[in-house]
Amino acid sequence: MTTVESRTAAIDLGPYPAAAALEAALGDPRAQDNSFGFAAMLARAERDAFPDALADIAGPALRLSYVPAEYGGDLITYDQTLMLVRVAARRDLTIMPATMIDITATLCVLLAGSPEQRDRVVRLLRSGESIGFAFSEPAHGSDLLANTCALTPDPVTGGWLLDGEKWLTGFGKRAGAMLVIAHTGGRGPAAYSMALVHDPLRQSSARYRLQRPAGMRGTDFAHFQFTELPVADDAIVGRIGRGMETAMRAMQVVRATSVGANLAAVDSALRLTLEFAGRHVVAGRPVGEHALNRRELGTAAAALLAGDAVALACARAIHTFPAAQSLWSGLLKAVLTELSTEAFTRCADVLGTRGVLREGPEGTFDVLRADNAVVRYFDTSPTANLRLVAMQLGRFVEAGFTAAQDGALELLSDTFDLDATLPSLDFTSLTLSARGLEVVTGGFPVAAAGMRAVLGAARPCTGRALELVDRLERALAAARTDITGLAELSTSERATVTVDLALRVAYLHAGAACVQLWWFNRARSLYGTTPGSVDWLLPALALLLDRADCRTARLPMVLADNAFDVIARLHRDRRLFTARPLPLATEEGTEPS
Repeated sequence: MTTVESRTAAIDLGPYPAAAALEAALGDPRAQDNSFGFAAMLARAERDAFPDALADIAGPALRLSYVPAEYGGDLITYDQTLMLVRVAARRDLTIMPATMIDITATLCVLLAGSPEQRDRVVRLLRSGESIGFAFSEPAHGSDLLANTCALTPDPVTGGWLLDGEKWLTGFGKRAGAMLVIAHTGGRGPAAYSMALVHDPLRQSSARYRLQRPAGMRGTDFAHFQFTELPVADDAIVGRIGRGMETAMRAMQVVRATSVGANLAAVDSALRLTLEFAGRHVVAGRPVGEHALNRRELGTAAAALLAGDAVALACARAIHTFPAAQSLWSGLLKAVLTELSTEAFTRCADVLGTRGVLREGPEGTFDVLRADNAVVRYFDTSPTANLRLVAMQLGRFVEAGFTAAQDGALELLSDTFDLDATLPSLDFTSLTLSARGLEVVTGGFPVAAAGMRAVLGAARPCTGRALELVDRLERALAAARTDITGLAELSTSERATVTVDLALRVAYLHAGAACVQLWWFNRARSLYGTTPGSVDWLLPALALLLDRADCRTARLPMVLADNAFDVIARLHRDRRLFTARPLPLATEEGTEPS
């Protein structure tokens, strides 16, 4: 039996067996001699080095973890994929682009490509090759409809010629193929099509230069210049004029998956801050025993608890509500982008100067923080993402489910009940814009009523939980009124107000998701608490409601204590900071302080 096999055999793999097995295989990241650990990550960051060894071990588990089995992939369910991302990326976020940079391009081909193109892409990934995604252009950024890189018909060969620039193309010098979205004629989104270009670096009519990001150092992005690059007609993916639409649909799944990197970064940052706060003494007491520091850590912990809850729900909803992902995944990205940044800021204030030094046990913090900042701009920039959410705010106007929507309520139960079996993924149901009632806030009144009936208000903590549920109910009603009132604003006023309202609604949607995660799992333990406990829900929901109200203060001490105690217990027990905590690899001499 190998060392990896013996480690795996010795642990309970639990509800996420693939992630637990990968965690065991990678060992304790705190061990100084672990080539998949924090010390190795810091050393690579200093050299701008690619995580080759980590990619060799984690790659087989990650590369096809988002591709359904019917296409030759390894997908089980997307919450399982999310956990795989988290256990690998908590050691080094660069592992995500190192093994999953291809996700957008691959999903585009799966959505629109021919059977031969799908098979070719899956074979490339299975062999360890990478596929770049060439979408953005330096002159236009997120203004994608202004892109000018073009595919024009070649009358000589009957194929196409590619001309123009693309930048921030993943794995510029490693890509065995590249999916390019280029202008093929006409106006608007229908003016763009997709082409799968093989071996782009070997083409004499394709020049490139590497681009180095400030975070995820060692990752290669490339700025390409194409000059009459020949593209065969059978390299066109999908129908002419459907490239933009296909990319927008694929990015919904990418958004729901990429937040795993945010959660992984905060998980590691919070752990090293907790350990620092336990061993470093100021004024005769450990840092973590000072009230202000405990409030900071408790508030950061609440941000992680809330982020985990909403990410799990969205990942599962890819199976149950794929047609809702155009909105749901955007709401998730908005919340995780802000909460992960806040968690880092609060941990940094506890660490003080150690948070900006790349030495000692806390030396990895600055690397994690820089990497998390890069994730903020994965797939869609924060502003562009909020604009996408703002365009769909009308779906929040209805107040709750009707009898005719019982089927949606059953699917909602499957989404939030973490023991429920998820249906197979239907990629074809991903749409550009969701329609009908928004299901999470629509189903919230059912969960709220059930929560009131079960809890009552006999104990102070349950009374506080019901007060927060009432507050969320009022906040959702007020948001619906404001959404309805948008029609009375001028075009210029509406442009700014809707983006602010979109972020507010994103926090409220996240709050409704947290309540339903509690409700549908009230008979089982979440986050290591006793079944039915609101210890994790109180701080998570309070934080989300405060942020929806534009209140950025730390949580009150009683709520911060709730979150701190939940996270500290999971840390002591060496469990991932997630609703159903899988065991973490631990080696002798590296137990938490």
